[in-house]
Amino acid sequence: MRIGWRTRVAFALVFLFWAPLFAHADWRGDLKVLRIGYLAPSDAPDAAARLEPFRAYMQSQISLPVELVPATSTAILIDAIATARVSYAIMSGGAYVSAAASCTCVSPLAEPAAFDGSRGFHALLLARADSAIQSLSDTAGLRLALSADDSVAGRLLPMHALAAAGMDPATHFAQLDEAAGPQAAVQSLLDGRSDLSVAWSSLSGDAASGYSFGLLTDMVRSGALAMDQVRIVWQSPLIPFGPHVVRSDLPAEAKQSLLSALTGMAAASPDALDAVDDSIYGGGGFVPVTAGDYAPLAALVTPAAPTAADSSSPTISVPAPPSDAQPPAAAPTSTAPAPLTPAVPPSPGTSP
Repeated sequence: MRIGWRTRVAFALVFLFWAPLFAHADWRGDLKVLRIGYLAPSDAPDAAARLEPFRAYMQSQISLPVELVPATSTAILIDAIATARVSYAIMSGGAYVSAAASCTCVSPLAEPAAFDGSRGFHALLLARADSAIQSLSDTAGLRLALSADDSVAGRLLPMHALAAAGMDPATHFAQLDEAAGPQAAVQSLLDGRSDLSVAWSSLSGDAASGYSFGLLTDMVRSGALAMDQVRIVWQSPLIPFGPHVVRSDLPAEAKQSLLSALTGMAAASPDALDAVDDSIYGGGGFVPVTAGDYAPLAALVTPAAPTAADSSSPTISVPAPPSDAQPPAAAPTSTAPAPLTPAVPPSPGTSP
């Protein structure tokens, strides 16, 4: 029996209409449930209820059941997504680059923007405005006030920048003083006990007010600092806020559906945004992000040889950003599945 050209055209049109729908259904049928992992402090039993609007919103947007899966440490969260026990995770920037260094199995989707649209922060080195210090080349033989060893903005980023410029901090400076935190470091600068100090800032908004958010903003508001007292002599590249990441092997249609849900959240469900982004800096909604955006943090990680699903941890020189440089994305807990435990013991180099 011969099939006429009109019939063939009709079949082709029907196929073109239904094929995307079949592909659309396939990833949902294969995945069955989206398990979202996140850092869950054991002392936050009410966080599950706070995160519920986010869970419900994501479920409604992707037309698939969504479960929230708490992890009690960063190492366990990294392990969970590396071993496919969760397909999606809410991470700090440090946790993401650590995960990416341990396997090729994670891809960032989006990050929360701050209330002013800023997409991250900058680590800074400050000098007093009345000094002759203008740049890193003027800092030999001076006294530098730093934060603790695990502070991203307060030590790791500036130390890496100095080393990259050929300056060994141990010999370049006359004195390295560890302050109690970035604010204490800046106070040491103002008091004349050091010549340089670390700090961090959005570097957006009104400079005289200390910019829109960050350490400088807080110190200006409290009266501890006037911006005409200091000069920025070095700033890091933009350090993005912590991303929402997915398994790299999720189908492209699934990734696009999740990304659309995240970027549309601010307009479609402010309650969901408030639930997952409860930082005082948050409120700007989600924006797409790429692995390349985290290159400044990735440079601080010494990776193990990556594999597609290896859950072994790299030797990590940078943990998740500390509270003085924390992204606006929250890491609440859930009462859904029991907290995750590692499939393999995490490396001692993995910082919680």
